[in-house]
Amino acid sequence: MKTVYLDIRLLNDFGSDYLKGIFTDPPYEADSPDGFYEYLSCLPKTEVKINYCENASERSLDYLKILDQASKDFEHLHLNYDYSPEEAKQKIILDVYELGERGHEYLKELFEFPEYYGENLDALYDCLSELDDTEVIVINMDEINDFSCDILSVFDEVAEDYGNIVLRYEDEDFE
Repeated sequence: MKTVYLDIRLLNDFGSDYLKGIFTDPPYEADSPDGFYEYLSCLPKTEVKINYCENASERSLDYLKILDQASKDFEHLHLNYDYSPEEAKQKIILDVYELGERGHEYLKELFEFPEYYGENLDALYDCLSELDDTEVIVINMDEINDFSCDILSVFDEVAEDYGNIVLRYEDEDFE
């Protein structure tokens, strides 16, 4: 069973763009709640873990009502409202030294990017935007160079645009 983690705070902030980032197999492509129910009917067996917050926006509540109804109508969809945001995050250690030595090959292995990963900054952005909630712990910042700085800028950009990545630096001077 596939598990999808849905954070209401991020849904409040990013709406359908956030849903596109977490519902990726098959990709959710609608820009409003209208096609969400139909999309949910096509999912493989899926558990949606929802981090509910009291100040859900009206739009978020619309999506939650659709999810609730779909979970009643479709046996393959299960909802769970009891998880902490920390449970959802996978943690990955990004070693700046390795990044400088092996570059995109290292990133491809570390993040298990698909074979077709284009090994450039645009491809990195695209692949990172499809990650589920991930905490990236950056180590060996004393090894930073122009290339690794460009790579970390892409991580920052994806974190800002999608909210699915949190960067934490081993050396707090770099935060």
